[in-house]
Amino acid sequence: MKKNLIFFTVLIFVLFVFVTIPTAYSQRRPLTATTLKAGYFNPKGSKAGLIFGAMHSWIIDESVDIGFAVDFFHKQHTAETKIAQSVSTGGTVENEVRTDAQFTTNILPIYGVINVKFPAGRFFDYYASAGLGYAMLFSKEQTFGENASKTSRFYSGLKWIVSGGFSYRIGSRSSFIGEVFYDGTKVSRDKKDDVGAPVRYEVDLSGLGFRVGIRMGFH
Repeated sequence: MKKNLIFFTVLIFVLFVFVTIPTAYSQRRPLTATTLKAGYFNPKGSKAGLIFGAMHSWIIDESVDIGFAVDFFHKQHTAETKIAQSVSTGGTVENEVRTDAQFTTNILPIYGVINVKFPAGRFFDYYASAGLGYAMLFSKEQTFGENASKTSRFYSGLKWIVSGGFSYRIGSRSSFIGEVFYDGTKVSRDKKDDVGAPVRYEVDLSGLGFRVGIRMGFH
């Protein structure tokens, strides 16, 4: 409970700063940008899979914008056993496969982010980003058969991420982006053992990934 309170406090503080600073710097209506991304992420504590994200940011000047982002990672895989194989009279080979277990992993981080742009031409820019916030992991395991069971677990922890990439202007208010990122997130859950002693279970979600997307709004 104490750990969750600390992380929620950090998250609220980061979002408050990232929302209020751009307004303070601008004497007119703040300029904003929205970015949609999709890519591939390979965390240590889970099988690799697709990751989707969205970011909304406020423009400080021609080089810096800050805002907040939300990502969603989903991976589902099964443990299977090949039971038998048969061949029909027409020559079709059929495998009989039993699903023994199904595993589902969902990662949902919310974090503040700062982007710094480095112009490289009229339509082309490089950029670097850093983010800090709160991550949640929802894990579900389901087994089938005589001893069928279903288990759900929730983990949470501090989220941090760094990335570097490029943007290429494709319109007056739109750019194509591509980036490589490293996520250093680790999450945990607390539980008491049979004698009442506190035990912490940790999952390492750190790893590399890449994404492409569209940035819409102020360049």
